[in-house]
Amino acid sequence: MFARRTTLLAVAGVLAAASLVSGGLDASPAEAAPAAPCARPAASPEPSARTTASSQPGARTTASPEPVSCVDDHDVFPGARLGARTGPQGDTARLTAAQAEAAVEAAPARVFCEGDGVSGKRVEVLYVREPSMPDRYSRLLPMFQAWLSNADDSFNDAAAAAGKSRHIRYVTEAVSGGCQVAVREVVVPAEALATFGSGVAAVQALGHNRADRKYLMLTEATVVCGLGQRYTDDRPGAENYNNRLTYARVDAVPNCFGANAIAHELGHTFGAVQESAPHFYGSHCSDQFDLMCYGGTPSWACLKWDDYRLPDCNRDDYFNVSPAAGSYLDTHWNIADNEFFVKGDTSDAVAHPTVGLTYAITSVSTGGAIEPIGGSTAGLTKLSQRARTNALSQSWLMGYKTGLQLVNMNSRMCADSAYSGTASGTQALQYNCKGTDGMRWAYLPQTDGSYAIVNWLSGLALTVTGAYPAPLEQRPYTGATDQRWKFNRILNSVGPGNGSTYYLTGVGNRENAEVLNGALTSGAPVTHKAHSGAKSQQWTLRNPNSSTSPDWQLVNANSGKCLDLKATSTAAGTQIVQSTCSTTSSRQKWQLQRVADRTYVIVNKYSRRALNMTTGALSVLDQQVLAGDNGNHFWALKQV
Repeated sequence: MFARRTTLLAVAGVLAAASLVSGGLDASPAEAAPAAPCARPAASPEPSARTTASSQPGARTTASPEPVSCVDDHDVFPGARLGARTGPQGDTARLTAAQAEAAVEAAPARVFCEGDGVSGKRVEVLYVREPSMPDRYSRLLPMFQAWLSNADDSFNDAAAAAGKSRHIRYVTEAVSGGCQVAVREVVVPAEALATFGSGVAAVQALGHNRADRKYLMLTEATVVCGLGQRYTDDRPGAENYNNRLTYARVDAVPNCFGANAIAHELGHTFGAVQESAPHFYGSHCSDQFDLMCYGGTPSWACLKWDDYRLPDCNRDDYFNVSPAAGSYLDTHWNIADNEFFVKGDTSDAVAHPTVGLTYAITSVSTGGAIEPIGGSTAGLTKLSQRARTNALSQSWLMGYKTGLQLVNMNSRMCADSAYSGTASGTQALQYNCKGTDGMRWAYLPQTDGSYAIVNWLSGLALTVTGAYPAPLEQRPYTGATDQRWKFNRILNSVGPGNGSTYYLTGVGNRENAEVLNGALTSGAPVTHKAHSGAKSQQWTLRNPNSSTSPDWQLVNANSGKCLDLKATSTAAGTQIVQSTCSTTSSRQKWQLQRVADRTYVIVNKYSRRALNMTTGALSVLDQQVLAGDNGNHFWALKQV
């Protein structure tokens, strides 16, 4: 029986606690933490600049740093709109009493359970608002559960790659079939959330200051994107200060509020990234793109879309469950050793929707697969479900833009909350992929191995409303079978294949690489255009030694000429043309680096530069230095 909502309110400095529903957790934690640098009172000034450790990069700290510094690692994610509030607004933000009861009694999120769910070091989740801010607890709770489960998967999946497990040790509550994360509702005084420091002081005044906790504050404020406290202590072992009390906060800001920010800010509280790390850069790291890293020297590692949600792609800066003896993470702080993780020496990862893989998503209630109506590739086409055929229009690639996206493999468009709607009954449709909350979805595990699919913007679950072609709708989560979905893996080893012909489609603009005006001559420029089916847009891949060689020629089906550099140059901006094919020219050899199913970075063998989709109409393609966050460097192969 799930009945856990507790409201805490401080008035005139007096602690008042009221359990609104029987069976809740204790309102006042029993053990208070001693004063610590990261748990400063509100009177302490907000840090004006990050404090850095005194040790040089790569140098081992053998004694306790004097003094140990606590820093607030501020984050602003791409597209963040501070001052705006994401999610359902107005009357649509609340559920009826019956809807709320159904939601809390529904099948629980299948999160890792340990012990009584309360004892020991744990991450405790607080939903925090001021009295004047909207109360969306009941509406957002299923989405919170999904986000928290997805954040746990980020760390555990990285551990599973090395045959081990790491689970965030949340404060959990027993429910039928397992347990789920406890999310307390906390109401703080007016203006308490104006700054991070004042927000921390307000929840501390309400007793949320246990020494064996890290507190994650999910708030209705809009002044912080994401922030996590971190100790500048790179010593390995149990004495590291990052095993102590710290606070993290994520506000209800568009493009911030979600699983990515939750995992990221918790990563800071676990101690990532230390100043002595090999690729440390401004509280993060510059080792391409993963959960805590961004940018840096271009490399061909860490290109997979799934790397974006996982910690420490190269396992050399902050997270490694099996570091090599003498390596940096063997001799310095390694957040995989943090005491707020449940650690296992064998993998226990459960298969779940995974970024970069393709699925037919079928309804538990009907068996039908999600598909744009009529298999259409047109924007704004509504989604429905019908008998599964594994057609390309029923194939959904798990994409990632600061959150999970559902990308249709036929249209290369994303499932979206129709017209940014948040009201119950809002339909789902496909539209050009963008980094917006309406195109982000979270998966909420069910005890039968299925998942509810919850939209970040609406907080509602994708629901079957009738037989095909009835559009799918978003409705309050109940856990009913019409809201549960099976993710059926589709193996997509379609490309590259020697002698097979494909459209090369830019992931960013969905246009195809095409020889300008269908020219047959050598030296003709290669541009891009909307899909037409013309042979000048079709490219045959040739590599008779594909089992041993990564080098491919891309031969235009219309002209018989090969994709080539205009000049023998490594310079960024060198244009792309077609030329008479030569088996010895390295300029005509291309390597396809897989980032997701049927999705690649196409790299020139001679220059080691990436094939770039230019942005102007009919502009000539060129080569550029790889940027892992640039969608113009990603290409989809769609077989003719």
